[in-house]
Amino acid sequence: MLEYFALVPVLFPLLGAVIVYLLLRFSEPIQKVFILSCMVALFIVDLGYLLALLNGMIDEISLGPLVLDAAGMFISTLVTFLGTLVLCYSFIYRKKTEFDATFFIIYFLLAGMMCGMACTYNVLVMLVFLEAATVTSAFLILYGRTKRAIKATYIYLGISIVEVILVVYGAFILFSSTGTLDLRQMDISTIAPPDIFLLGVLFLFGFGTKAGLFPLSAIWLPPAHADAPAPVSATMSGILIKAGLIGMVKVMYPFYILSGIDTLILIVLFVGTLNMVIGGIMAFFAENIKRLLAWSSISQMGYIVIGFGLATPVAIYGSLFHILNHMLFKGSLFLIAGVLLFQVKTLRIHRMGGLAKVMPLTGLCFLIASLAMSGVPFLNGFISKEIIYEGSVEAGFPVLLSVFGLDLTIFGIFGWITSIIIFICLMRAFYLIFMGEPQDAFRNLRDPPLCTMLPILILVALCVLIGLFPDLVSGSLEQIAETIYQMRG
Repeated sequence: MLEYFALVPVLFPLLGAVIVYLLLRFSEPIQKVFILSCMVALFIVDLGYLLALLNGMIDEISLGPLVLDAAGMFISTLVTFLGTLVLCYSFIYRKKTEFDATFFIIYFLLAGMMCGMACTYNVLVMLVFLEAATVTSAFLILYGRTKRAIKATYIYLGISIVEVILVVYGAFILFSSTGTLDLRQMDISTIAPPDIFLLGVLFLFGFGTKAGLFPLSAIWLPPAHADAPAPVSATMSGILIKAGLIGMVKVMYPFYILSGIDTLILIVLFVGTLNMVIGGIMAFFAENIKRLLAWSSISQMGYIVIGFGLATPVAIYGSLFHILNHMLFKGSLFLIAGVLLFQVKTLRIHRMGGLAKVMPLTGLCFLIASLAMSGVPFLNGFISKEIIYEGSVEAGFPVLLSVFGLDLTIFGIFGWITSIIIFICLMRAFYLIFMGEPQDAFRNLRDPPLCTMLPILILVALCVLIGLFPDLVSGSLEQIAETIYQMRG
């Protein structure tokens, strides 16, 4: 009977969506209580199972193609944690837009699809969950209710066709060579060496496109994240692209080392570096605050991809740490962008100014989250970036120079340069939005109510707490990193 627990991360959000639909005839307070209670319960269950799994109290559970392993449950836990905060925020957001209860139904469906994508090793099943998540998130983008949101949705769905073609082509090769689409059951020795490399590339870009990998991410990610409502942007940037990334790692790693050190590994590292640098540069020139944050998501995904590309225990640990950290500071920044839109009625950076005097708490949260993403010491982003740099040294790449007693490889150098770019970019945005004297039209503004700020405050507080006390999560992340390291072929 215990094996049926494998259905929980996927089935319970789907049941939640059905029950929300059935509650449409009841009062809004009843709907709110159920929506939050359901997501909180899912978070507690996922977190409890993950901790029990890491402590050896329970073994992995599988049922058909679903496998509740450490990596998948890590993502499922983040999905439900961020989902709880985003849904709480959305209750207020709903009052100021044309949201209806359908939004929450679709959100539960998206949560289930993201969890399913992370909790399987079957290539075809993972693709089905990936595209289901794409379609449901596309409906949520449309809640932006603008022509740009509609255009962004078309682009988003159009790019998904490329994903399907690449993955289906790889699935055909995999099944023809091994007779299975389950990566845990295949005999990789039956695959011809050239096909091992080809499969790695197909799965890298097939699943990696949804994870924000360059170059296709530059086409769909900025408009999708910028033109979606703030809760949707926070979800897509905070966790959806990470679920896609974990899926990519699961299907790519079995072919990774066997493809040769001079091929697939270098491609992954090159793409990660492009993500990191180009995303940072494009963020610098963005005038719309949400587009700035979208480009910075591409940049931050570069750090994570490099860590997984280096494929050492330390580098993988750093990538997992940065997945957690990025969810915290980027989720809070997108929610703050939603606050700015409703208070100031614009997302254009140069049309704001002086908001710190009328919205001091919002300004402080923006500053802390921005410094965390920039990798400033004593905040969480600094910890994970330094671990990834250490992982590049552990991987044996040439050390180019030593700074402050730290050995840095080429990836560490690009990482530091990108962090400086992001720091300048975000501090410029903070200065233009919050510093100076407020315009006359802004003098009567105030920080939003506590119920709106609470999700933001929780995310920002965790940025500080984890930065000061990384041991709170480091042990669990190291264990998860070890399980992912064992996936390498």
